[in-house]
Amino acid sequence: MEVRRASSWISAAALAAIALGAEPARANGRFPESNQIAFSAEDPDLVLLRVTFGLLVSHDRGKTFEWVCEQSIGFSGIEDPMYTVTPSKSIVGTTFQGLTVSRNGACGWSFVSGELDNQVFIDLTTNPTDAKNIVVFASSYDKQDSDGNILFTSRLWETKDEANTFQQLGQPLDPALLGYTVDLTATDPERIYVTAVRSPGVSPRGFLLVSKDHGKTWTEEEVPLVGTERAVFVAAVDPTNAERVYLRTSNTVDKPTRLILREGGPDGGAPTQRTLHTAKGALAGFALTPDGSRIYIGGPKDGVLAASAQDYVFAQKANIETQCLAVGPDGLWACSNERSGFVAGLSKDDGATFEARVRFCDIGGPLTSCGPGTPTNDICAPNWPAQKALLGCGGLDGGAGGGDGGFGAGPGFPPPPPPKGCDCQASPAGTWMGAVVSAGAGLIALVRRARRRRG
Repeated sequence: MEVRRASSWISAAALAAIALGAEPARANGRFPESNQIAFSAEDPDLVLLRVTFGLLVSHDRGKTFEWVCEQSIGFSGIEDPMYTVTPSKSIVGTTFQGLTVSRNGACGWSFVSGELDNQVFIDLTTNPTDAKNIVVFASSYDKQDSDGNILFTSRLWETKDEANTFQQLGQPLDPALLGYTVDLTATDPERIYVTAVRSPGVSPRGFLLVSKDHGKTWTEEEVPLVGTERAVFVAAVDPTNAERVYLRTSNTVDKPTRLILREGGPDGGAPTQRTLHTAKGALAGFALTPDGSRIYIGGPKDGVLAASAQDYVFAQKANIETQCLAVGPDGLWACSNERSGFVAGLSKDDGATFEARVRFCDIGGPLTSCGPGTPTNDICAPNWPAQKALLGCGGLDGGAGGGDGGFGAGPGFPPPPPPKGCDCQASPAGTWMGAVVSAGAGLIALVRRARRRRG
């Protein structure tokens, strides 16, 4: 695996330092979680499950899952990349070191070179009408100006050929903005949405940026943050109406967050915003049906809730600690944890009950389709016994394990940790940024500390 230049970690540290003012930092060895599900439109059997220790891959629609370690993908610990699958079944992922791509079923990965090399990628989105077309978003700390203001560099790139070639879209965004999410629309090929924050480490102000000319120009719509909210994310764009955008806020640990609906104004007037739901804690999951008529949201404190887009009256469907949601042709998928009985589950009754698709001790080990000489085989396989032991499934000492194990599953297993058991609160962003802009050696130490905490 290529060693990435230290400058990317400097940018990543600054980005993480500020972003983690909004959410808790986590230690390397953090409580294992699943937090993204991605499907392949061309191969209904292919399911990706992002976990806090790498990526799980299923080739039988979730009946079995196998592991790809972080080191094979090209990162080590402080981040949760966003993944998408292209029509040729290439897998594209965002990392703080660059954009990583696998073209051989997750057996080997490489970073996109050239202009995208060493960029801090934070999000990506696939064109809903053309899966070869992907827009990727990089945003990171740039410098401190003479007045002491922290400036950022944020750029968008686009590929129309499944991550083989890329073109930058427009010019970099306003350097006062720290970016978070990007999304395209199904009904307007020129429309792009981006969310960002001004003064992220002090008094954050949330914004939705709207481009109607494919990134050439942008208009800003402020999304007022309330209480201790720290940032705003695009949850989804309605598949039938490019003016209807669902936004969610993020907050400090265990504080309420909101689901916000942004709509175009009457007769082309100014857009409007309204809060649809206030959650008890993080809104970690959001999903729309393909026609946009039904909405699912969820979080660790709120379970799974559903509403019709006709009235937005949310009702709890299941009381599980929800980490992600995704709608597939077979039903509603959810990420949860061992306390709920699964880390990936499928509901065929509108979210009321979930059938377990995998628990951590069901993982079949490193991806068996990868032969000797591939990074996933050569790097991940030697690390699997230790990883299995960390999951509470035996491994290093040949202890208890198996498909019906997991945290608290029986003798030899540790008891379930409390919610967010390995989380620790991040240092204030101002403290981090002071170190970032003032001391090179201290910065490297902060980077290493951040990697231990998050990964």
